Amino acid sequence: MSVQIRAIYESSYLNIISTIFKDLGLPRLIDRLVPVDPQCQTRASDVVWLLTLDILSGRQALVHLERWAHDIDLPKLIRPGLSPSWFNDDAITRHLDRLYDANIHAVLSACLVQIYKKEGIPLRVFHADTTDVSVYGTYESASPDALQITHGYNRHHRWQKQIGFGLIGNEDGIPFYGDVHDGNLPDKTWNPEVLSRVQKQLKQAKIEDEWIYVADSAAMTKDTLAQTKAANAFLITRGPSSLRIVKTALAKADAQDTPWSDPFSLAEKNGATYRVWETTSTYEGHSVRLIVVESSALDQRKGKTLEKERNQEAELLRQKQTQWESRLFSCREDAEQALASLKASLRLRFHRVEASVEAIVRPKKRRGRPKKGAEPNMETLYALRLNVEFDQDAWEQARRKASRFVLVTTVPEEWKGQPMDAKEILKLYKGQISVEMNFSFLKDPFFTDEIYVKKPERVAVLGYLFLLALAIYRVFQRRVRQFITPEHPLKGAGGRKLTRPTGQAIFQLFWYVRVVLLELPDGRIQRALGQPLTYEQRRILQGLGMDESIYV
Repeated sequence: MSVQIRAIYESSYLNIISTIFKDLGLPRLIDRLVPVDPQCQTRASDVVWLLTLDILSGRQALVHLERWAHDIDLPKLIRPGLSPSWFNDDAITRHLDRLYDANIHAVLSACLVQIYKKEGIPLRVFHADTTDVSVYGTYESASPDALQITHGYNRHHRWQKQIGFGLIGNEDGIPFYGDVHDGNLPDKTWNPEVLSRVQKQLKQAKIEDEWIYVADSAAMTKDTLAQTKAANAFLITRGPSSLRIVKTALAKADAQDTPWSDPFSLAEKNGATYRVWETTSTYEGHSVRLIVVESSALDQRKGKTLEKERNQEAELLRQKQTQWESRLFSCREDAEQALASLKASLRLRFHRVEASVEAIVRPKKRRGRPKKGAEPNMETLYALRLNVEFDQDAWEQARRKASRFVLVTTVPEEWKGQPMDAKEILKLYKGQISVEMNFSFLKDPFFTDEIYVKKPERVAVLGYLFLLALAIYRVFQRRVRQFITPEHPLKGAGGRKLTRPTGQAIFQLFWYVRVVLLELPDGRIQRALGQPLTYEQRRILQGLGMDESIYV
């Protein structure tokens, strides 16, 4: 008898994700929160585990899941004894319903708290934001408390059927709190509500320390400030330009004697430079610090708006020149009145106009043919002359003002023995990019394509599983980044040197890892790699505390 090949699996990076899922203790936790049904051949943890792998594999979640289960090394990835046929559509939907009945939000919250504890992540500063994701199909539910899938305008002003995602996470983008909410829930309502939920989540985890809540300008409300204080937290947010205290701070910052800080940079290289100036005020009975920030990197949208306004103003002045310089007046008084009217009508930001009245002496036109040798009669007419110049100083001042924004915070000047000056507050606020990158994950077709299941309750469960998959993805990325340094970069696809590789870039290195399932002459089953692991693959596994045994 000879060795026979039973199967070849395109394992890629899924074995790494599966090992992390197990190391975090999530299967045992999920089975405790969603008790095992003795009549089911699978557990809720099996389905959550499989769907997490499914989401991170780049497939459209829930599509032909049973067929996909035949194509992966199911016993190695999840647990021995599982049959792919057990993951048919009926079995999957039953587990989705059981997860919903077990309070899927509480299940996710418990998983996220456990991830933070297992990873030893400090609960110090959290970044919060919301986004919307489009869904498809007609959804019906008998429960009025179910997720409301509504039509609405997304952040790009497109009309769509949508649900909302809310996230709170650390600077590495690892969610500590996540929810799936109605598609039309405004951020101003979500912020104070979520603060009270996070406070309960922290108490359940027996964590009652102070923390910092960083959010966008929608958090600048009376309710959010009050709830932040009640949650034993401090707020950092961007002040809306319509607020009186923000307008006052910007006006004071424009004074000649304002003591701006020296320029500084937060990035290692090629980053924007900043200047800051701080003042204090009161908003809705709360004492707040106002930090005016001036950035050398003009906001792209504001830059386009200014450029458009300058071009429109220049075009208007060209039209005015053509209009008025071709018009002649018979007396100087009329020309002077027209000049005064023109000056009063011009509201210019980026140009200077010097206008004057010019006398024009020319032969007076008469009817008929002039007599031979007759001297022509002369007349004096008056025209407006406009000299238009671009005002470089006004343009630079407008750009400078456009590059300013105001941060509002309740964080004291010293917190937990560390100075919390204006520069540190700005640095914490800039970490908001971490939650925005999470939204790019949730909207990346590689991970989350069209969502379609029959019931809104199942849409909610699937949404929460997307958030759990995001957490696993970020943990994986964080672990790898801890041992990849500028001195020892990772050699990515195409030979690129990566010092802060994304999870996607690391995934690419494992795309062609195959596992061959062999049947030995004595009937035993053995796994083998299709080809030896590369240096970079072994380096990543070693850094993660793993080896090729996760495959074989």
